[in-house]
Amino acid sequence: MKAVWLVSLGGVIGSLTRWILSLIIPHGGNGTLAANLLAVALAIFFLVLMERRGITELRYFLLPGFCGGLSTFSAVTYEAVAPDEAGFSYLLINVVASLIVAYLSLKIARKVVKARI
Repeated sequence: MKAVWLVSLGGVIGSLTRWILSLIIPHGGNGTLAANLLAVALAIFFLVLMERRGITELRYFLLPGFCGGLSTFSAVTYEAVAPDEAGFSYLLINVVASLIVAYLSLKIARKVVKARI
């Protein structure tokens, strides 16, 4: 039951963060793209942190909770297929940019987060 509460609380905070980003970056899918890329970068950082430091207590809160609430594939899909929205190229940009951010975030996180000895 503890995991349910951690995922729920993280999801609420992640969703509110995504909403705040949409206010700061209100133009079409740019806010969604920013939220998704931020979620990818943070998820990678959190995974490396947990792997190297053995911190697993916050896993439910941080990964499926916060990062899951922050990212939004449903909005990306809508913006890719709905009339008068960004279209298929927007979906492609999201996927490619997410992969690039994941790759770069992994390299940076592995340099920044040192293993616990």
